[in-house]
Amino acid sequence: MENVQMLSLREPTSGLSKQLQAYRPKNLQEFVGNVSLLIPLLDTMANTVFFVKDSQACYQLVSRTLIKRSGFKDKKELVGLTSEQVFSEPQGKDYLNQDMKVLKEGREITDRLELHSYASGQLGWCITQKLPVYNTERRIVAMVGISVDIDEDNERILRKHARLASVEEYVRNNIDQKIHIVHLATLANLSQSQLERTFKAVLNMSPIQFVQKLRLEHAIRLLADHKLTVTQISLNCGYGDHSAFSRQFKQFTGMSPIKFRKMHFKI
Repeated sequence: MENVQMLSLREPTSGLSKQLQAYRPKNLQEFVGNVSLLIPLLDTMANTVFFVKDSQACYQLVSRTLIKRSGFKDKKELVGLTSEQVFSEPQGKDYLNQDMKVLKEGREITDRLELHSYASGQLGWCITQKLPVYNTERRIVAMVGISVDIDEDNERILRKHARLASVEEYVRNNIDQKIHIVHLATLANLSQSQLERTFKAVLNMSPIQFVQKLRLEHAIRLLADHKLTVTQISLNCGYGDHSAFSRQFKQFTGMSPIKFRKMHFKI
């Protein structure tokens, strides 16, 4: 039971990373066995996707939310599959490449803003963490991942925080302009570090991620209008050029704007 306590989720990012560095299972089976005791708790968190993958990036342990959003009925259908087999192209392949960097190179992915597109048709923003798990011989035997949904009802949350509400209003009104975090801090009458901490505490994302999220949401709305070119959309969303917009769009969604339009906004 000590191992399970060690893997508690009270500090999702740096805390979990430190816990995993301290906890070294003998093998994958031991790790899965210990972490599986947390699954009943994780299954109650509808806004959280949790999983453990083996060294080949195959799911070994999954939470109920991931099962539901992936369009499966039972965890047995999901266990043994990779992201490429669960998510649509090209997002699934990108996730698999991301997994292999964690498993083969020991890279940690922390606080990554992503727009997930599930087989069930659901789209949703989340903050993702992926961390390698080392055994007693310091070899990577698994990867643990957590994706926590970002509350879509930002306006309701921000109404309780006047300083951040003024920042949101400014960003929305200037979405087609270059936005400096220094100016946002001034609007909120906070230092940059205070603004960063406040955003993290209230919205679970950084000010930069918040701006990126609003830009991408606006871009997705514009993509529904087939009369607009990708270049026009990029300018309307504050990007200096088409290529910069396309790169960031693919970074968050796993596909190009044109591919996204074809998949989600068919004529």
